[in-house]
Amino acid sequence: MNNEPALHPTRTLLLQHGLQLMRQHGLRQLTVRGVCQQAGVNPGSFVYHFGNRQQFAAELLECWYVPLYQQLQAVQQQEGAALSRLSAMLLQLMDFLREQRGFISQLLLDASSGEVAAGEFIRNLAPRHPQLLLQCLSEAQQAGQICSAPPMHQLMFLMSALGFPVLLQQLSSGKAMLPDMLQQALASYALEPAHLQQRLHWALKGLSCQE
Repeated sequence: MNNEPALHPTRTLLLQHGLQLMRQHGLRQLTVRGVCQQAGVNPGSFVYHFGNRQQFAAELLECWYVPLYQQLQAVQQQEGAALSRLSAMLLQLMDFLREQRGFISQLLLDASSGEVAAGEFIRNLAPRHPQLLLQCLSEAQQAGQICSAPPMHQLMFLMSALGFPVLLQQLSSGKAMLPDMLQQALASYALEPAHLQQRLHWALKGLSCQE
């Protein structure tokens, strides 16, 4: 039996519309007035449920992120080889990055422009999914599945091989930053699941203990 209290309908409505607006425009254009108008809710109810815009933005980011974190936790807690769990977690993370790349780019811009909730969210990520990946890397080292090296260094290598092309494609999309041929190739290389899996295979092979 679930003993957690049900969310108030007005609170749920505000979060739903806030998430929609946040995904479309980022936090920089998110206003209390705009959310309330979209949800058809009195601003007084917004203050009652969330206090202020910053607390609301922080809760929106949690609503957006927590499902991914819970999925990764579930994989990390499974039985089986650490390297297999690491591979599954990285593919889940890359699927999320590929699907959410537009908003993630907005989130980075939000943080760099001084959005407090965005900055705090990014700074507080370290003990969450990165820690799960670092733990898996350490277990894979102990099992002799990958070479011995600082796990953080290995994680940076993996994320640069897997995630950087996705973000580069998003940042360059629709802009005259790259030649057309290279832009088209990048879209395929960065985003297609088969190419993501190929990059993961190459990266993990590069970390293996075999010469």
